[in-house]
Amino acid sequence: MLYLLELSLQSESGFALVLALLDNVLVKFGAWAVLSGLLYHLIAGIKHLIMDLGYGETLKGGFIGACITLALAAVAIITAGVWIW
Repeated sequence: MLYLLELSLQSESGFALVLALLDNVLVKFGAWAVLSGLLYHLIAGIKHLIMDLGYGETLKGGFIGACITLALAAVAIITAGVWIW
């Protein structure tokens, strides 16, 4: 991903090459996979920050928090997939 960013910022022809590469299905899938991991990590991190404030520290609260995290991450990942494709 950093290589594509560097290539796109080098010149106008580099940017055009990156656009052409992003038409490839495997590159789109790779970008979606990286973005999916980042989105899940972001949402789980927010859950941990909320738990640091003292909410959801019980066993039941942890289970509910995990379910909410998975549901929000699924929605975010599907949205990212629609945006990329």
